Amino acid sequence: MRYFTILLILILLSGCGNSNPYEGKTIRLAVVKDFNLPKVSVRAMVLLDKNVAFAGSDATFGFINTQNQTIATNNLKNIQVISDFRAVAATKERFFMLSIANPVLLFRADPTGMKEVYREEHPEVFYDAMCFIDDQYGIAIGDPIEGRLSVLTTNNGGLQWEKKSWSQTPKMAEGEAIFAGSNSAMARVGKKMWIVTGGSQSRVFYSDNKGYKWQELAVLPLVQGKASQGAFSVDFYDNQTGVVVGGDYENPTHKQGTIAITADGGKTWRTPATNKVMGYANCVKYIPNSRGYALMAAAADGIYFSADKGDSWERIANESYHALLFIDEHTMIASGNERITLFRLF
Repeated sequence: MRYFTILLILILLSGCGNSNPYEGKTIRLAVVKDFNLPKVSVRAMVLLDKNVAFAGSDATFGFINTQNQTIATNNLKNIQVISDFRAVAATKERFFMLSIANPVLLFRADPTGMKEVYREEHPEVFYDAMCFIDDQYGIAIGDPIEGRLSVLTTNNGGLQWEKKSWSQTPKMAEGEAIFAGSNSAMARVGKKMWIVTGGSQSRVFYSDNKGYKWQELAVLPLVQGKASQGAFSVDFYDNQTGVVVGGDYENPTHKQGTIAITADGGKTWRTPATNKVMGYANCVKYIPNSRGYALMAAAADGIYFSADKGDSWERIANESYHALLFIDEHTMIASGNERITLFRLF
């Protein structure tokens, strides 16, 4: 009997571990503070411990102390930089920001100021997202040039960056590209990485070795075929559980083909099991410590919440934002046009 009791307890504990902690719950957002940024659009943020660094349009960058709820901003106009920054990343010691178009400029934050560490000039150059896998290895991805994805890497903490050769990067279809909407067209779990595309095709590319080699995993069940359509954002909760959002930014109210869900690491994708979805969405993030059940998405008409792994969605805020970032499971920050908002989840 004693062994039967122990086994029963283990089974019950196992069942609790797989249960949905958000089942039957609705998350609400309370504004903690709005940070106003006149004439600046911010589409890229990154955590620095529990604080946030960001970069945006008009060569602007900044830092938000989430504990003191203060903001500090600056720009690079004093060195004649007029770039739009839509990709950022960070190590434990440094913050990096990458501009989108010709000439592409990549800056590293040093104690003496922003230092340019990479420059690329080409009529078709356009970078979309970046991240660091550890304090030494970083990667940035961009639209194709001569039919191949643009990939930058660093192996020394961002001191120097190198562009991968033409043969080392995935081949894109004509009219296929990546969207620089929220610095989230690339997701990673450990050394595993996923990239999503849009335009003429909307696909998922995967690497299990920090981006040295890539393979196509799947064509996504999203609306695609036009330059304004496809996947805009991807996130993975673990090696298996992932979600993609997108749609058509020229037809933002259209709700078909805006979400795809995977449970096998991106090999296969399905559409939501309900019709409770949003239209075009620019960014999606899992809520930390939610066991992969709870998500937030930034859509054209507000912020949406899902409590069932992306099968159904509820609009919980009417304001439009470009990018989302979680400080912890109770605190989220959202960036958009002329403002960044710190939220409390309850």
